[in-house]
Amino acid sequence: MKTLAKAQQYSFFNSPDQSYHLFHGDAMIIIPLLEREFDMVFADPPYFLSNNGHSIHSGQIVSVNKGHWDKLTGFDSVYAFNKEWISLVREKMEDNAKLWVSGTMHNIFAIGQALTELNFRILNIIVWKKSNPLPNLSCRAFTHSTELIIWARKEQKVPHCFNYEVTEQLNGNR
Repeated sequence: MKTLAKAQQYSFFNSPDQSYHLFHGDAMIIIPLLEREFDMVFADPPYFLSNNGHSIHSGQIVSVNKGHWDKLTGFDSVYAFNKEWISLVREKMEDNAKLWVSGTMHNIFAIGQALTELNFRILNIIVWKKSNPLPNLSCRAFTHSTELIIWARKEQKVPHCFNYEVTEQLNGNR
């Protein structure tokens, strides 16, 4: 119970029925404190975009730097970071649990590699088209107008649930 009390200090939101909780903080600290197994985890890890560049927000030029935690230090360190947090999450997942991870081209391939090495089964890669992407200031590449979401399950051979009919209905019966 002592560790659960420590985890609660990072609690950002608890659903009224206590069926889900959102935590805000350093996952490397919070995850080991949690005393339960999860059936689903959604993660939005650092994209490693802090490179002293600039962007436009509300018509103003702004820095893209978010902090040292978002600084790209090379593939090896990005990969090691992703493998570490995914390993911590895996230890807290039920056997039939699913993991959803969002990212951009800056981090998603290292995440996919870590998932593969940790024996997750990648079920789908979902392309999320941004309706209002940031402007392309450099004009040296295509505009980054998408993010990717990897949907994976913890175990290779354990069945998962996918409610196709509800998904189809939510998408205008397509």
